[in-house]
Amino acid sequence: MKRTLVLCLVAVALIAGEALAGGRAEVDPDAAEIAVVVKIEGIPWFARMEQGIQRAAGELGVNAYMVGPADAQAAPQVEIIEDLIERGVDAIAVVPNDPLAMEPVVRRAREAGIFVLTHENPFEDQMVDWNFETIDSDAYGRAPIEEFVQYLRDSGEIDRYDADNPAGLVHLVGSLEVPLHNYWADVATEHMRSEYPFIRIITDRLPTAESVEDSRDAVLDLHRTYGEDLRAVIGWGSLGPIGAAQAVEELGIEDELWVAGSALPGTVASYLERGSVKYAQLWDPADAGYGLVYLALQMIEGVEIVEGMEIPGLGPIGITGNTLFVEASAQMHDAQTARQLGF
Repeated sequence: MKRTLVLCLVAVALIAGEALAGGRAEVDPDAAEIAVVVKIEGIPWFARMEQGIQRAAGELGVNAYMVGPADAQAAPQVEIIEDLIERGVDAIAVVPNDPLAMEPVVRRAREAGIFVLTHENPFEDQMVDWNFETIDSDAYGRAPIEEFVQYLRDSGEIDRYDADNPAGLVHLVGSLEVPLHNYWADVATEHMRSEYPFIRIITDRLPTAESVEDSRDAVLDLHRTYGEDLRAVIGWGSLGPIGAAQAVEELGIEDELWVAGSALPGTVASYLERGSVKYAQLWDPADAGYGLVYLALQMIEGVEIVEGMEIPGLGPIGITGNTLFVEASAQMHDAQTARQLGF
């Protein structure tokens, strides 16, 4: 029954992708078929990514669509990919929940002649044809720490903290297996230790940041447990800062708890305006969706992927190992900036 449900999800996504991409009622049966398998369906981040996938489908004349599990787990992603292999699609792009869990099914896909790309997977990129990123991950991980330190300076609080009386910080990640979330948290933590010893992690990172409700509950519990020792929360998944901000507003502690992280502009703007989120950053998931489809089509058509190749609207690509990248990150310090991004 579980397999039947997955097949139904793939079929629904295919029909929706065909109907929506570029306004076309039908897809050429000879067109390349490209499936993008995301971590979880039904959240704003991947709804935005789907817009980029559909735009690419319309502009490039391919049968491209998005599908994903109802929960951010590795097992249902593997099942979806297995079904796509059976369908004989031309290319699969995956935003993995757990890259290592993907390795056997990715190997089967490539043995079947299917091109495989990933996104948010620069550390296990050897298992796929290419991984595609739209940010510098090290800079992305350091940025919230620099913003927090600047906030403490601007507010006159920085002298309150030292190595014996540190400002407590907690990371919220999508899961303990999501590679980029945990890499960013690692980078941020190491940056704190080397440059700002007056900031300290006060508890293990929490796997809540793909859920507003889970992140809200986590921050309420953290506040009950640590009180004023908790000074900052960084949500690395796009719903982490939103849930944390809801907890901050419920408690009325906008001036006591600094919240930041990855978030969509349209989702985070009102929280930036009210001060329950102090800083947000991201890349446009639609750009990632478009880029994945564009690169997959180049591979299907036998075009060599080389450094400096232009992705329309995104610019030239760089290459490190099996990872392709463009720099397309955005920072949001206020609601006006968030709203100007337009999505």
